[in-house]
Amino acid sequence: MMTSPQYVALLSALLACSPPTKKTRSADGPDTGATDSDTAPFVHQFSMAVIADPHVVGEGTHDERLQAAVTWVENHAAERDIQLVVILGDICWSDGFTLAHDALNRLSMPWVPIMGDNVIQAKEEQIFDATFDAQLSRLESQLSLQRQPALVFNPERERDSWLQNLSFEYGGVRFLGVDWNSREYHPLWGETPDLHDFEGGTWPWLTDELAAVEGRATDSVILLSHMPLFEGVGGLTTLEADKVVEAFYPRRQVLWANLAGHLHWSSSDTWSRAGIEVHVTDATWDDDNTLRIIEVSSNGEKFAYEHELIVIE
Repeated sequence: MMTSPQYVALLSALLACSPPTKKTRSADGPDTGATDSDTAPFVHQFSMAVIADPHVVGEGTHDERLQAAVTWVENHAAERDIQLVVILGDICWSDGFTLAHDALNRLSMPWVPIMGDNVIQAKEEQIFDATFDAQLSRLESQLSLQRQPALVFNPERERDSWLQNLSFEYGGVRFLGVDWNSREYHPLWGETPDLHDFEGGTWPWLTDELAAVEGRATDSVILLSHMPLFEGVGGLTTLEADKVVEAFYPRRQVLWANLAGHLHWSSSDTWSRAGIEVHVTDATWDDDNTLRIIEVSSNGEKFAYEHELIVIE
């Protein structure tokens, strides 16, 4: 019922064999093409830390690795101006809820927990919602965070689901936390994304959010999710991908990237057909204990992002 290591390894191998798509925008700074917005200097706004897949299920190594990641962020927050932390799913399940929550609660800056697929396969999404409800409530005050009502009847599964869709603004950037996680209980199909296109579901919520981003500064909207957006094996179906492209591509100027985890490796690419970059951060629990630092800058008309992957020794 948990994430299949064999499946993740197979999916990673398939993606690694796929030819990379050409990037349309730089992940490491402003575009090189001359535009009016390039004439104004870019000014640092803030930095954020991205943590993915802690997999805390009880006392032991996974908890210690998350604790080490939190300690690194705290120790370097001042010098790197880390003002925000996002945790991109598979945070905890089983006996790990209290441990993971307490570790993350050591952070002195706002931290945003995103739901992953493992807690769903463990049939504990309601416990996840209850565990992090107080933190999300605090973020409503700190970040003016807004949440879609979590509990909704899921007609595709004929049962209730606790979808976690949220939005907030920080430093001029609009963040959309999107729940693509499948609600199918299956060791393979449960690993693939789902748009949840039904009343009260993820897709209607997201289309409403996207309608509100028209006219924003270039690259000022970021999608946060556990499962990364891509089409093909292990990703969106052709029909789902076409629907996403139809919604995203006309807004490609304001949509910068999808930040995600799930694959247990780090990669940066562009889904050219949708017009967005996709940046996947490796898991803290597996092999190298890795997190991503993103420095955000802007010139008032456009945002730019510089990345660094940190391996915690």
